[in-house]
Amino acid sequence: MLDQDTNEKIISLRRMAAEYFQKAAWNQLLALDNYRENNYVAADRFAQLSFDDQMNAVEFAELADAESELLIDLRMVEQN
Repeated sequence: MLDQDTNEKIISLRRMAAEYFQKAAWNQLLALDNYRENNYVAADRFAQLSFDDQMNAVEFAELADAESELLIDLRMVEQN
């Protein structure tokens, strides 16, 4: 049961990371569109949003990695 709960948590964290990466990509495209239209204030804002979303995505991905490592360690301890 613990494995299933942990797997669900890892999947959820990976899903959140993917959603933030997707938002980051979208905001980057909006930043580029605004830059091309010489709307630098909006371009800067979307670029900042993209950066923030990328940082959030990396954080969720790192949390998922840490959970995965803990699960692997737990399984190894249980086997011994």
